[in-house]
This record gives sequence, structure tokens and C-alpha cells, in this order.
Amino acid sequence: MALLNQSFISSWSLVKELEGLQADEQNSVLSEKARLHLEKYNFPVEMMVALPNGTIVHHINANFFLDQTAMKPEEEGATFSFSAGFEDPSTSTYISFLKEGLEKAKEYLAQ
Repeated sequence: MALLNQSFISSWSLVKELEGLQADEQNSVLSEKARLHLEKYNFPVEMMVALPNGTIVHHINANFFLDQTAMKPEEEGATFSFSAGFEDPSTSTYISFLKEGLEKAKEYLAQ
């Protein structure tokens, strides 16, 4: 939770709302941000890390996320490990997703 509070503003949007914002000819900046989010969206839910300008630096689909957290840590290719001190694969995977997002954001901000 500290990672979220320190580095992220958490929000959510409905696709219908983003489509409305994208079509708004009165606010081209907001329209572009909505377009960038819709570009990366896949049904049913997409978790995204975005820069203030709307650039999506990292994203993961909820179905893929659930597939990853359903794996056993001893399975080949598992993205989490109980040795990291987490008992819940969902928590571990989500924290890894956020950390990867921060790292990818640094690449954009360094440019």
C-alpha cells in the first residue's frame, strides 16, 4: 500500500466514459488521453500505469493477471515466489506489476 500511496494516483474509468471523452472536440488534450487509454484496453479489465500526459507505460489484462496468480510458485515460468515474503500470489504479482510500471516510467521521464 505504501508503494501505491507514494507513487501512484489510483483511478478507474468505464470504456463508455473514455469513448465519450475521446469524442469531445472541445477538449483535445483530454480526448487524446482517452484515446491512448482505449488503445491499450482489452476486455474485460485492463490495469494501466500512465504518465501525466496519458502515455501508457505498462499494462496488464485482468485475465492474464488472474492466470499468473493461479500458477503455483514451483511451476516453471511462475512470475512470483513465496521467497519474496508474500503469501498471496495476487499481491506479489500486483506489486511486481507496479514496480515494473515505475521502472518503465523512469525510461520515459529520462528522455
